[in-house]
Amino acid sequence: MQRNRWSRTILDCLVNKWQVREVSGRPRSFEPERVLTAAMDVFWTKGYEGTGITDLEDATGLGRQSLYGAFGDKRALFERVVDFYFAQVLEPGLVGVLDAPGSARANLERLFDAWLAMATSPDFRGCLISNSQSAVRRGEPEFADVLRRKLKLVEDAFARTLRRAQQAREVPSDLDVRGTARSLVAISEGLAMIGRVQRDRAFIRSVVDGARRLLD
Repeated sequence: MQRNRWSRTILDCLVNKWQVREVSGRPRSFEPERVLTAAMDVFWTKGYEGTGITDLEDATGLGRQSLYGAFGDKRALFERVVDFYFAQVLEPGLVGVLDAPGSARANLERLFDAWLAMATSPDFRGCLISNSQSAVRRGEPEFADVLRRKLKLVEDAFARTLRRAQQAREVPSDLDVRGTARSLVAISEGLAMIGRVQRDRAFIRSVVDGARRLLD
């Protein structure tokens, strides 16, 4: 999903303001959704490990005391950002597409078309979750649970849609629904990583076509 698309969605919901105290002791109000949007942009681009507190201060306009006072430390802020990312990006851009009324197979095809369009877009940045998975390997193993829960929600959305497609005879009756759902999650996350460095449209299309063939 392109940045301008999801950012408009996020900006539409800026309603609440929080009060925090800077070092001077003076209260400062800010919009938590705006701060989470700015922090999400940094984590999405640089990943968890590549993001420093200075990056977050610059992006949000808040000092570290305000950030930590409102959201906790960097780890806690990242976990909030992951929840925010799922609600603002993956829910409408993936889960919502799969769960839309009508043909389940058509919903899957629309998602595959979206994958191709996104992965070949000049400003494609992959997936915030896949961009941050290196933290699981390098000293932040507790993130495995955080990221795994989000990926399981995506897997369940694929499984629901595949089951509906099976009931409507849009995919083979003997299709392994859960296994195929997991394969589609793996393709999605793999494409999110590969698409950041592999810019050849024919290559990306072949990956997406491989996902389509899982339904036949």
